[in-house]
Order: sequence, then structure tokens, then C-alpha cells
Amino acid sequence: MKTLSVKAAKYAIGKHSPTILTVLSIGGLLATTAMAVYETPKVLRLIEDEEHVRAVEAKEEDTFVEPMTKLEVVKLVWPCYIPAIVMGAATIASIIGANSISMKRNAALTGAYFLSETALKDYQAKVIKTIGANKAKLIKDEIAQDKVNGTKKDNKTVIITGNGEALCLDTMSGRYLKLSYDKLKKAENEINHRLISEMWMSQNEIYDYIGLPHVSTGNSMGYDLGNNGILEFDISSCIADDGQPCLTFAYNATPRPRY
Repeated sequence: MKTLSVKAAKYAIGKHSPTILTVLSIGGLLATTAMAVYETPKVLRLIEDEEHVRAVEAKEEDTFVEPMTKLEVVKLVWPCYIPAIVMGAATIASIIGANSISMKRNAALTGAYFLSETALKDYQAKVIKTIGANKAKLIKDEIAQDKVNGTKKDNKTVIITGNGEALCLDTMSGRYLKLSYDKLKKAENEINHRLISEMWMSQNEIYDYIGLPHVSTGNSMGYDLGNNGILEFDISSCIADDGQPCLTFAYNATPRPRY
């Protein structure tokens, strides 16, 4: 039982290590500042005492008082700041450690994402090869209808884009909008023209062409021409919950992290 508790504690610490290190870094910064401030009066006294000694010696020898150089000041007072220096070094190590762990985890997640996407593409290609393109399209249409059935339409939430009056559903964000088929295909062409030119586009930039508002993750996720190829809308005709005809459009690739 004790062994399990130790393992559970190690797992919890490992899982939350970036957060723990970040909290320690914040505490370290505050402690470093407090230590430095605490030692400042002592440092000032040391400098005053040293200047007093020099003044007495100069008076006894009837010479001018030599002011302390910056190097002499540092040599005199640096031992006072040893605790603050040690705490500052530990804080820097915590910051570097938290960043390193986060980068490794992000790299691992990105790698797992790419592997999953590759496996999905291989699976889709095999399905089309096995059952044929027509049956595969029929399955996609049924999936699109399921998306519509699971996304209730409220007239207050339908986004009016000014690009047509056909009811559409963006299956990725689950948002309804008014957009004609021709305008959707025109947006697809314009998106790919820019994608070929710039090689990468964010999801929010895609939404700009469609007429949808931005989403919170839309700037960090997008489409890479080298990995995704050109962007194609997979358009299906469905029926909304109120019986109104509805177009749905999905994407032939999923958005990737920018880096």
C-alpha cells in the first residue's frame, strides 16, 4: 500500500511538474527580491564603515581620501548577497526546467497528433478503395446529417454573412451561417490561392474568407500546404431540425499547430 502511495505521488508530481516549477519560480523571484532588499541596509553600513576607516587613515597620514572603486565595492559587499544569488540561480533553474518539460511534452503531443492523422488518412484511403468512392460519399453524407441532428438550430445563433441565403453548418465549430454554395466554393478557391502563396494559414484566417467570427484557438492552429495539401471543403446536403435544407461543410484535413 505504501509503495502504491509513493508511486501515485511520483506520478502526480511528474504530471504537474511544469506547474510546480512555475509556482516555485514565482516564489523564488519574490524571495530573491526580498533577500536582496533585506541585505541592502547591511551593505550600506559596510560601505559607510569602510569609507570612515579610509577617512581616518587619510587624516592620520595627512593625505586625500581615495574613493572606493566599483570593483572594491563589489568585493566588499558581494558576500552579503550570497543567499539572494543562490536563490536566484535556483529560480532560473526552475524556469528553465519548466520550459524544457513543456517543450518536450508539446513535441510528444505534436508527434502523436501527426501519427494519428497519418493513420486516419491511411484508413480513409483504404475504406474508399474497399467500398468505392460512391459508398464512401454516402457514408460521409450520413455523418454530416448526424452532425446536423446533433446541432440544434436557433435563429438567433445563425450568422448572417451577406454571402447568400442558404443555411450552412460549419461542422468543425458547430456554427450555423447563411452562405450560398457558390460563395463557399469561391472562398475555397481564394483560400487555396493564398495558401499556395504563403504555405500556411490559420483557422481564423480561413474563417475570415467564410464570414465566421474568430475562435480562441484559431490563431495557433491552421493548415500547412506541405503537410495538408490544398484545402478542400467536403460539402453535403442535409435537413436541419426544423425541416429546412442545410449544407454542411467539413475540411479534408484537420488544423495543425503552427510549430
